[in-house]
Amino acid sequence: MIRRATYSDIDSIMGIIHGAQMSLYELGIDQWQDNYPSRDVIMLDIEVGVGYVMCNNERVIGYAAIVLSGECAYEQIDNLWQTGSNYVVVHRLCVDNNTRRQGVAIELMRYAANMARNEGYKGFRIDTHKGNIRMMSMMQKFGFRHVGKIMYDSGEREAFELDLDLSSIL
Repeated sequence: MIRRATYSDIDSIMGIIHGAQMSLYELGIDQWQDNYPSRDVIMLDIEVGVGYVMCNNERVIGYAAIVLSGECAYEQIDNLWQTGSNYVVVHRLCVDNNTRRQGVAIELMRYAANMARNEGYKGFRIDTHKGNIRMMSMMQKFGFRHVGKIMYDSGEREAFELDLDLSSIL
């Protein structure tokens, strides 16, 4: 079951984030090694209604920020996007280490895609660190198109886009 995250989910979410940070560190990736995403970031996600959790029974096993209001950083490559100005963005996607490779991330991505379609959006955008091979592999599997590079304070990220009208997987 996927639902909006609540403040009572924060400890579970932060545990999942910590596991993801450790996994990225073990892969030699500097993504999420700067106290990001912090407890405050997750609290803000919940406050503004973009934080979502996937649960197995009552246990939180995945988290994603699903944003329908755009991403300022994507304006850096505004001329390269092909799906228009209405799109969904997924940030902070992470899965409990004990439930990896069980389709949790896929279900969260499908949920985001369906939210976008229900709003009449055809674009799905996401970005990740170039070394995050798990996320890069998932983007390839779903048919996302590499658009370009964007910069955050934490460094360079690879930006991807999917036309939801052409997607048969999500």
